[in-house]
Amino acid sequence: MPDTDLAILRVLQEDCSLSLEAISERVSLSVASCHRRIKALEASGAIAARRAVLDPAILGFTVTGIFMIKLAQDASGVDQRLVRRLQSQPEVVTCYLTTGEFDFIMIAKFRTAEAYTEYIYNFLDTYSDIAIRNYTSSLVVRSLRETPALPI
Repeated sequence: MPDTDLAILRVLQEDCSLSLEAISERVSLSVASCHRRIKALEASGAIAARRAVLDPAILGFTVTGIFMIKLAQDASGVDQRLVRRLQSQPEVVTCYLTTGEFDFIMIAKFRTAEAYTEYIYNFLDTYSDIAIRNYTSSLVVRSLRETPALPI
């Protein structure tokens, strides 16, 4: 990818609400050239979306839980079933299919410790269509770094 496109992506990652004029100034391009490059980056899928990064604490999401899931057995399509199940679980903000000791790692946001505890109590019922051997969860004490930015 050309350095100019990477520069545009860095600026947009930092603040996608900047005007086209401000972006073009920061990357030393004309407004028209900058606009064409941004449109091309969107068309290629390099820019998947533009959205606001919300502050969870200000919005009342003060509890983060990490759930590590070990399957009872590998099964065809289990990841697709989990994706469908997660559509009804807005608390889960991230889910990874992983290698190693656990098959899935999920990160969920809650407003209260009580909501986190309730989620744990209902965990196996919620995911009853997934053959879970065991799972464990941890409560995040403090976030030391959390960023959606890619290291470009």
